[in-house]
Amino acid sequence: MNKRIHHLLMTDGTKIYYEKIGHGEPLVLLHGNGGSSRYFSYQHKLSQHFELYIIDVRGRGQSTDNSRIITYDLMTQDLLTILNHEQLNKIHLLGFSDGANLALLFAQKYPERIKSLILNAANQRFQDLTKETQERFTWSQKIMYYLKDFHPFLKKRHHYFNLAFANIPIDEEKIKSFTFPVLILVGENDIVDLNFSKKLAHLFKNSTLIVEPNVGHMFARQKPKKYNQYVLNFLNKVTNN
Repeated sequence: MNKRIHHLLMTDGTKIYYEKIGHGEPLVLLHGNGGSSRYFSYQHKLSQHFELYIIDVRGRGQSTDNSRIITYDLMTQDLLTILNHEQLNKIHLLGFSDGANLALLFAQKYPERIKSLILNAANQRFQDLTKETQERFTWSQKIMYYLKDFHPFLKKRHHYFNLAFANIPIDEEKIKSFTFPVLILVGENDIVDLNFSKKLAHLFKNSTLIVEPNVGHMFARQKPKKYNQYVLNFLNKVTNN
């Protein structure tokens, strides 16, 4: 496997780490909150068909972060900087969890850069999570808030854990106008309420919704072969049309 490692400097001095694997049309992968590019280790096989760009978003994995507050808007600009640096005009974009939220926001801001979009367990608001998940996240946030000044890890974790409570702006009329293909993946037992995934599938005119039985939030890790096949089948249709 031919892995190329990059550290790209952002305007605020942050260095974003990303890996390039394989050859073909570009497929960018965005991990979830608290994770890193390692989350997609089982998806490296997709590099047999596409050139993968697997990113550690700022503050996670091997990427640094010089911001005072991490926001989706800031991470959107990081992604745009990477695409411009790599001279990628159009990409296939896959996001998981908070990475899917980031992908959703990026697609609304820069639809001309999207050839296809894959959203795995996206949510617009904290309220789009299941009630049980909302209670668990709220309790975790309170613990980290009170303990963050006593441990460097918790201080850093609290910095980006707050993204779980951030709202993603959705322009429904704009989304309805998009013609690029969209695949929406969600587990039957996901922490994201299934109703939101159904709403997204309804908004995008050229979308496919797959609800995988007996799978939770970590679809790509729990059933990697099935996950990869869904992604590959979708992308093959896109590239062959």
